[in-house]
Amino acid sequence: MRLFSTPAWAIAAGCLLLSGGAANAQTSTRGVLQVDGGKLAYETCGAGPKAVVLLHDGILHSAVFDDVWPKLCARFRVVRYDRRGYGASPPTAAPYTPATDLVALMKALDLRHATLVGSSSGSGIAVDFALAHPQTVDKLVLVGPWISGFDASWGFLFRTLALGLKAKMGDLEGAARDPYILTKTADAERARVVAWLKANPGNLAAGMRERPLAVAKPRLGEIRVPTLILVGAVDIKDVQEQAKVLETAIPGARRVVVPDSGHLLYLEQPQVFADLVTSFVEAGGR
Repeated sequence: MRLFSTPAWAIAAGCLLLSGGAANAQTSTRGVLQVDGGKLAYETCGAGPKAVVLLHDGILHSAVFDDVWPKLCARFRVVRYDRRGYGASPPTAAPYTPATDLVALMKALDLRHATLVGSSSGSGIAVDFALAHPQTVDKLVLVGPWISGFDASWGFLFRTLALGLKAKMGDLEGAARDPYILTKTADAERARVVAWLKANPGNLAAGMRERPLAVAKPRLGEIRVPTLILVGAVDIKDVQEQAKVLETAIPGARRVVVPDSGHLLYLEQPQVFADLVTSFVEAGGR
C-alpha cells in the first residue's frame, strides 16, 4: 500500500457519492443511446490515443466527475454517462445489468478497449465488465470500491438505514454531513452534493434495479489487467477493508490512500485524483 502525501441500493446509499465546473463545450459531445429497455445519456471528449470510461457511484450521476473531466479530456478520449434512472437517463421499469449497458455504449462509440474508472458501485460494474470482457479492458481504477460478494458490517448497514431515512424525510443536508462521504471541513463540496441530489431526486432509488453479472469476489484472481485502487483516508472501514482485500486478491494491484479526502475523493482532491489516474493510464503495460 502506498500513502499519497499530497495535500446496489442499500450499499450505494451507504457510500452516498455525489459535482460544478463543466468541460469546454467545444471539446465535448453529448448524446443519448437507446439500449435494450432503456436509454443512456452520455458525453465524450478528447482525442487522445488512449480511452477512459468514467463510471459514477450508486447515488449521484456522471456530473460527479465535472472537476476532473477537463483534466482527463486534455490527455485522453474520455466517456462518462448516466446509468438508467440517474441524471439525464430515464428510469427503467425492470431490473437490468449495468455491465451489459456498458457493452452497448462502448460498441456504439467504437471504443474497442479502454481503462475503466469506477467509483463505489461503479467499481463493481467495472470489475463485472472486466471479468466478462477481459480483452476490452486496458486497466482498472477502482475508487472507494464496492464489489459484489462482499458482506457489509452491521455498522455499515445501520448507517445506510439512517442515511436513507434522512433522505426520505427530505433532510439531504443531514445525510450529506455523514463523516465518511467528505472530510469535516469540506463545506463547499457538501453543498454541491446536496444541490445535485435536490436536482436529481431519482438518483436515490435508481440503483434498486441494478443487478451484477455474477458474484465477483471469488473471481478477483482472474483479473489480469493493471489495477489501481484509490480510497479516501476518512472513508468508512468497510470500504477500507475491501480495498485491502482487492489489493491482495487482484494480481499486481496497487492501493493508494489519498489523505484529506473521504468517499468522494475526486471531489475533494480533483487534481490529485486526475494526476494519479493520468500517470497510471499513461504508464507502461496494457
